[in-house]
Amino acid sequence: MMSNVLYSVTETWQNGFNGKLAVGSPTQTLKGWTVTFEASFNITNIWNAEIVSRQGNRYTIRFAEWNQTIAPGQVVNVGFTASYTGTTPPPVTNLNLTTTTTPTPAPLPTLSINDLSIGEAQGNAVFTVNLSQASSTPITVSFATANGTAIAGQDYTSRTGTLTFNPGERAKTISIPILNDTLVESNETFTVRLTNPQQATIAKATGTATIIDNDIAAPPPLPTLTINDISVGEDKGNGLFTVSLSQASSTPITVSFATANGTAIAGQDYTSRTGTLTFNPGERAKTISVPILNDTLVESNETFTIRLTNAQQATIAKATGTATILDNDVAPPPPANQAVTFNIISDWQSGFTGNFSITNRATQTVNGWTLKFDAPFTITNIWNADIVSRQGNTYTIKNASFNGTLNPNQTISFGFNGNNPNNVTTPPSNLVFNGNSIQPPPSLPTLTINDLTVTEGLNANAVFTVNLSQASSNSITVNYGTQSGTATAGQDFTSRTGTLTFAPGETSKTIAIPIIDDTLLEYPETFRLVLSNPTQATLAKATGTGTIISNEVPVAKFNYGEALQKSFLFYEANRSGALPPTNRIDWRRNSALNDGKDVGRDLTGGYYDAGDHGKFGLPMAASMTMLAWGGLQYNQAYTRSGQLDELLSTIKWGTDYILKAHETDSQGTKAFWGQVGLPSLDHAFWGAPENMTMARPTFKIDRQKPGSDLAGESAATLAAASMLFKASNPQYANLLLQNAIQLYDFADKYRGKYSDSIPEIQNYYNSWSGFNDELAWGATWLYKATGNTSYLTKAEGLYNGIGRGWTQNWDDKSYGVGVLLAQETGKARYKTDVENWLDYWSDRTGNGISYTSGGLAWLTQWGSNRYAANTAMLAGIYADTVNDKNGRYANLAKSQIDYLLGDNPRNFSYMVGFGTNYALNPHHRGASGVTNINDPLPNRHILYGALVGGPTSANDFAYQDQRNDYVANEVALDYNAGLTGALARMYQQFGGNPLTDSQLNSLPGITIPNVGGV
Repeated sequence: MMSNVLYSVTETWQNGFNGKLAVGSPTQTLKGWTVTFEASFNITNIWNAEIVSRQGNRYTIRFAEWNQTIAPGQVVNVGFTASYTGTTPPPVTNLNLTTTTTPTPAPLPTLSINDLSIGEAQGNAVFTVNLSQASSTPITVSFATANGTAIAGQDYTSRTGTLTFNPGERAKTISIPILNDTLVESNETFTVRLTNPQQATIAKATGTATIIDNDIAAPPPLPTLTINDISVGEDKGNGLFTVSLSQASSTPITVSFATANGTAIAGQDYTSRTGTLTFNPGERAKTISVPILNDTLVESNETFTIRLTNAQQATIAKATGTATILDNDVAPPPPANQAVTFNIISDWQSGFTGNFSITNRATQTVNGWTLKFDAPFTITNIWNADIVSRQGNTYTIKNASFNGTLNPNQTISFGFNGNNPNNVTTPPSNLVFNGNSIQPPPSLPTLTINDLTVTEGLNANAVFTVNLSQASSNSITVNYGTQSGTATAGQDFTSRTGTLTFAPGETSKTIAIPIIDDTLLEYPETFRLVLSNPTQATLAKATGTGTIISNEVPVAKFNYGEALQKSFLFYEANRSGALPPTNRIDWRRNSALNDGKDVGRDLTGGYYDAGDHGKFGLPMAASMTMLAWGGLQYNQAYTRSGQLDELLSTIKWGTDYILKAHETDSQGTKAFWGQVGLPSLDHAFWGAPENMTMARPTFKIDRQKPGSDLAGESAATLAAASMLFKASNPQYANLLLQNAIQLYDFADKYRGKYSDSIPEIQNYYNSWSGFNDELAWGATWLYKATGNTSYLTKAEGLYNGIGRGWTQNWDDKSYGVGVLLAQETGKARYKTDVENWLDYWSDRTGNGISYTSGGLAWLTQWGSNRYAANTAMLAGIYADTVNDKNGRYANLAKSQIDYLLGDNPRNFSYMVGFGTNYALNPHHRGASGVTNINDPLPNRHILYGALVGGPTSANDFAYQDQRNDYVANEVALDYNAGLTGALARMYQQFGGNPLTDSQLNSLPGITIPNVGGV
């Protein structure tokens, strides 16, 4: 048989390494494959396969459940981690691959060790190691103790050794001495672990011993006394200290006190006091009043102390209370000699990012500053300074803790986001710095350039207008030059550079850019005309964007409006919790109304994941981020198609749940609840969510068990959604952004993989890519949402450490980050990475990704369609906003979506309920309407809009519409997320007609409220 297995070492370290076995055949299908080999190393972890047996140095491994069959040309990479002795990993010999035609060896007996509890004074903990069946040959196994909360040498005596089972024996014991101490402590544990079995395998490797403490706690300590610190104004009369008792006492308690000078002097700044306080039984607080003397000196704040001594029936925990006397005398202000400059960094519809620069031109250092001004805008976020007050349009800003000192000739700045609904940014006025009025220098006129749209063939030139805010008595000049965007100089327009001159009194000039009429059917393309180097004026808007509309008529193959509309029906069918009155899926009802009750939280709502009833935080959040991205990029499509409300409702159902799952305290994010439901229990139940009876435990990440990937993705979701909701629901948008910032700070500070902290998810949604991609993803979205450049700096730094994966998906955001950074910065490094990836996906010469003969870009067997849909969405966005190589990326986006909707050799729609020939039996418990996955009846309900998994190989016919095929026929939140954004793009380019409410209402299983008398 033309098949092989290749062994290689992928990574080494001292006494350990990672190895790989590549299993496959170029011409034949491998079923039920098994690999045997001999090696003197010890495998400690394995993935993509399982160890059947180990006899001495001979290993036998076989397929995992999901890769039992390997198609011709396909390779399964089996990875493992192993330990060894010596300087290099030992070689592998006698490497052999067999399939089901080769008999597998008889299973070996299995070993297991029990758990036990033992009193601290009982002498020995005796573990029992049992053999599942007697053997005719001797069996050995090594054992060793390991600390838990119990420590060897303090709580027990460590043991190592080897057990030998003679032929016929089935049980052995291990005795571990327990050390009896006199400490009062909690019950403690240690373990005994079995390793290195010979002629047997290990079924349960670890036995846990719980040592029950037998010591009695000492009597409670005496109550403790503390005195607080205070601040008091010089003119407030008395400084009032509070002496507190940690707990009430049944006997009287006394303590002496006396004041002592610090920088404040008794008789000048305060009146000295001495005395004794008495706490009667039950009392817990007393006060000491110290008179404060008000003078007229301008002085620094001063301090004195009260010290507690000679406590009776109590101890002193904090003996000294410090009083800070705040001076109330004001020095005459120094002459104003500071310059304050206001700048707009970037602006967008109804908002902008700006900053103030403050320069100290005086010869004295400024210690602490405030800036007061009138603003015709609202500050929504600020950094490097704090808002003291806002009264009407008047703001008072003070220094942050780190930039209050301003040395001579030093300049500091602070930035902010502003909300300006009129989209006109007027500079602040009436500036007052530390009580002194600042007169800004006379402002120069400002230059702006417009944006425009032209149609090739109809408009010979794109005529931009450059306006001057006011006429000047001086000549004003400004340079200009064109820059390619998705439109290319020489192909779509003729490049131009030059200089405009405004003579005194002139306020407007035009620049004509010739447009080239071609015969290509293209998507709208853009180029830029950029102003630079002005003299006697400043730039208010330096870039004009020209959009070129193709005059060739696009031809739509499908009704993209209907497809976009139905995609939202799929998300409605997967809602969990109490459904709203607007629910359109009439076979769905309220479900999982006790989610989170086991941890005392309301975690109802959100979405079920993939035709099952688990709620998994990472794929759910990743899906919401992709939906929000599509909404931001193709907002016009959603608006024109009438689907914007459905988009916002779909995303809000997810973001409301994320807000519920986010737990905070005074330090920010305390925990994030990342999973509801146990997959093993959930997958064992086939039925509707309304009929669930199994337990639904809840799992979280927190500061001790972090999950930077889960928290970073959730921050990205909330940041992206905040931009989408800003226009229609600004209060909700601000709430989303506030939570996004907290979640990202938590993700960045407490780093780790969520699947390490929630191990129950590892077999389902393990974080294979790590967390750096989600940290970069979250930082980029926060930069877009806030304009705070520190997020952009962090994103670019993290990008350097991200590996490049397959394509955009719930786990890997590397290419999504690349597209966003290419959009935001225009840097070549990001464009190169993205275009290398898209070139690979669009290469149909055999040097790129595999393609079916009908045109599907096929990546891997499990959910192949979702990878094509995700890539189509990002390819379309990149083509529309950054660069499109002769239409290559736009064609990739269109061809993949058309294939999924039915432009394939089968004329088959992989979107359920779209067209006339579509999947009838998706792997979905609720839609099936049956309680047995293998029930021969077809699905009772149509799961409208769901994208099914797709072909299991690069073959248009490698798909069967079978309910029990969770590889090819699964549906999931993340499958539809990229598809939905790509469909919005197709609608924006080609149009379409969503169904009317009456047409929707006539579909089986769909009920539109208030339509047809319902």
